[in-house]
Amino acid sequence: LQNLPHPWHGGVNQLGGVFVNGRPLPDVVRTRIVELAHQGVRPCDISRQLRVSHGCVSKILGRYYETGSIKPGVIGGSKPKVATPKVVDKIADYKRQNPTMFAWEIRDRLLAEGVCDNDTVPSVSSINRVVSTVQFNLSVQTPPAISSIS
Repeated sequence: LQNLPHPWHGGVNQLGGVFVNGRPLPDVVRTRIVELAHQGVRPCDISRQLRVSHGCVSKILGRYYETGSIKPGVIGGSKPKVATPKVVDKIADYKRQNPTMFAWEIRDRLLAEGVCDNDTVPSVSSINRVVSTVQFNLSVQTPPAISSIS
Protein backbone atom coordinates (compact mmCIF):
# COMPACT_ATOMS: atom_id res chain seq x y z
CA LEU A 1 0.00 0.00 0.00
CA GLN A 2 2.96 2.33 0.50
CA ASN A 3 3.58 2.70 -3.24
CA LEU A 4 0.00 3.60 -4.12
CA PRO A 5 -0.66 7.20 -5.15
CA HIS A 6 -3.51 7.54 -2.63
CA PRO A 7 -3.19 4.73 -0.10
CA TRP A 8 -6.21 5.95 1.91
CA HIS A 9 -8.45 5.03 -1.05
CA GLY A 10 -6.87 1.63 -1.53
CA GLY A 11 -7.29 -1.78 -0.12
CA VAL A 12 -6.40 -5.41 -0.42
CA ASN A 13 -8.87 -7.71 -2.15
CA GLN A 14 -9.75 -11.25 -1.02
CA LEU A 15 -6.98 -12.64 -3.19
CA GLY A 16 -4.33 -10.42 -1.60
CA GLY A 17 -4.16 -8.06 -4.57
CA VAL A 18 -3.81 -4.34 -4.02
CA PHE A 19 -6.27 -1.92 -5.62
CA VAL A 20 -7.28 1.72 -5.50
CA ASN A 21 -11.01 2.29 -5.19
CA GLY A 22 -12.60 3.84 -8.24
CA ARG A 23 -9.43 3.61 -10.34
CA PRO A 24 -8.99 1.26 -13.28
CA LEU A 25 -6.54 -1.60 -13.17
CA PRO A 26 -3.10 -0.52 -14.53
CA ASP A 27 -2.51 -1.21 -18.24
CA VAL A 28 0.39 -3.59 -17.47
CA VAL A 29 -1.97 -5.84 -15.51
CA ARG A 30 -4.67 -5.58 -18.20
CA THR A 31 -2.11 -6.54 -20.86
CA ARG A 32 -0.94 -9.49 -18.76
CA ILE A 33 -4.55 -10.71 -18.38
CA VAL A 34 -4.97 -10.74 -22.17
CA GLU A 35 -1.56 -12.39 -22.71
CA LEU A 36 -2.37 -15.19 -20.26
CA ALA A 37 -5.79 -15.72 -21.88
CA HIS A 38 -4.08 -15.99 -25.29
CA GLN A 39 -1.82 -18.67 -23.81
CA GLY A 40 -4.92 -20.64 -22.86
CA VAL A 41 -4.90 -19.89 -19.14
CA ARG A 42 -8.44 -20.00 -17.73
CA PRO A 43 -9.91 -16.77 -16.30
CA CYS A 44 -10.21 -18.29 -12.81
CA ASP A 45 -6.48 -19.17 -12.90
CA ILE A 46 -5.56 -15.72 -14.24
CA SER A 47 -7.54 -14.28 -11.37
CA ARG A 48 -5.60 -16.25 -8.74
CA GLN A 49 -2.22 -15.75 -10.39
CA LEU A 50 -2.53 -11.96 -10.75
CA ARG A 51 -4.62 -11.52 -7.59
CA VAL A 52 -7.37 -9.74 -9.49
CA SER A 53 -11.03 -10.61 -8.95
CA HIS A 54 -12.60 -13.04 -11.40
CA GLY A 55 -15.22 -10.40 -12.29
CA CYS A 56 -12.52 -7.92 -13.21
CA VAL A 57 -10.70 -10.48 -15.37
CA SER A 58 -13.95 -11.40 -17.13
CA LYS A 59 -14.84 -7.77 -17.75
CA ILE A 60 -11.42 -6.95 -19.21
CA LEU A 61 -11.42 -10.05 -21.44
CA GLY A 62 -15.00 -9.39 -22.53
CA ARG A 63 -14.16 -5.85 -23.57
CA TYR A 64 -10.98 -7.05 -25.29
CA TYR A 65 -12.83 -9.72 -27.29
CA GLU A 66 -15.58 -7.25 -28.20
CA THR A 67 -13.51 -4.17 -29.08
CA GLY A 68 -9.90 -5.31 -29.26
CA SER A 69 -9.01 -2.75 -26.60
CA ILE A 70 -7.62 -3.23 -23.11
CA LYS A 71 -8.41 0.37 -22.17
CA PRO A 72 -10.85 0.92 -19.31
CA GLY A 73 -14.31 2.27 -20.05
CA VAL A 74 -14.91 5.98 -19.65
CA ILE A 75 -16.96 6.89 -16.61
CA GLY A 76 -19.23 9.89 -16.97
CA GLY A 77 -18.66 12.30 -19.79
CA SER A 78 -21.41 13.33 -22.14
CA LYS A 79 -23.20 11.10 -24.56
CA PRO A 80 -23.26 12.12 -28.19
CA LYS A 81 -26.08 14.52 -28.85
CA VAL A 82 -28.76 12.82 -30.95
CA ALA A 83 -31.08 15.81 -31.22
CA THR A 84 -29.08 17.38 -34.05
CA PRO A 85 -30.43 20.53 -35.73
CA LYS A 86 -31.79 18.35 -38.56
CA VAL A 87 -33.65 16.12 -36.09
CA VAL A 88 -34.95 19.11 -34.10
CA ASP A 89 -36.26 20.66 -37.34
CA LYS A 90 -38.03 17.41 -38.23
CA ILE A 91 -39.61 17.19 -34.77
CA ALA A 92 -40.80 20.80 -35.18
CA ASP A 93 -42.24 19.97 -38.62
CA TYR A 94 -44.13 16.95 -37.29
CA LYS A 95 -45.49 18.98 -34.37
CA ARG A 96 -46.61 21.81 -36.68
CA GLN A 97 -48.40 19.31 -38.94
CA ASN A 98 -50.01 17.53 -36.00
CA PRO A 99 -49.86 19.44 -32.67
CA THR A 100 -51.40 16.52 -30.75
CA MET A 101 -48.75 14.02 -31.91
CA PHE A 102 -47.16 12.07 -29.04
CA ALA A 103 -43.39 11.85 -28.56
CA TRP A 104 -43.42 8.08 -29.17
CA GLU A 105 -45.22 8.70 -32.49
CA ILE A 106 -42.58 11.29 -33.43
CA ARG A 107 -39.88 8.76 -32.53
CA ASP A 108 -41.51 6.08 -34.71
CA ARG A 109 -41.84 8.52 -37.61
CA LEU A 110 -38.18 9.61 -37.37
CA LEU A 111 -37.27 5.93 -37.75
CA ALA A 112 -39.84 5.16 -40.46
CA GLU A 113 -38.76 8.11 -42.61
CA GLY A 114 -35.07 7.30 -42.21
CA VAL A 115 -34.24 10.57 -40.43
CA CYS A 116 -32.62 8.46 -37.67
CA ASP A 117 -31.68 4.84 -37.17
CA ASN A 118 -31.92 2.77 -33.99
CA ASP A 119 -28.56 4.10 -32.79
CA THR A 120 -29.30 7.77 -33.39
CA VAL A 121 -33.01 8.15 -32.68
CA PRO A 122 -33.64 10.36 -29.62
CA SER A 123 -35.43 8.92 -26.60
CA VAL A 124 -39.04 9.86 -25.88
CA SER A 125 -37.81 12.10 -23.04
CA SER A 126 -35.36 13.86 -25.38
CA ILE A 127 -38.15 14.46 -27.87
CA ASN A 128 -40.37 15.86 -25.11
CA ARG A 129 -37.51 18.15 -24.06
CA VAL A 130 -37.16 19.40 -27.65
CA VAL A 131 -40.92 19.92 -27.90
CA SER A 132 -41.01 21.93 -24.67
CA THR A 133 -37.99 24.10 -25.49
CA VAL A 134 -38.57 24.83 -29.18
CA GLN A 135 -40.98 27.68 -29.86
CA PHE A 136 -43.58 26.34 -32.25
CA ASN A 137 -45.53 28.69 -34.40
CA LEU A 138 -48.79 26.75 -34.29
CA SER A 139 -51.29 29.59 -34.37
CA VAL A 140 -52.61 31.00 -37.61
CA GLN A 141 -50.72 34.10 -38.63
CA THR A 142 -52.75 37.30 -38.70
CA PRO A 143 -51.30 40.28 -40.47
CA PRO A 144 -50.19 43.10 -38.17
CA ALA A 145 -52.71 45.90 -37.75
CA ILE A 146 -52.10 48.85 -40.03
CA SER A 147 -51.94 52.04 -38.07
CA SER A 148 -53.78 54.92 -39.62
CA ILE A 149 -51.88 58.13 -40.11
CA SER A 150 -53.92 61.22 -39.27
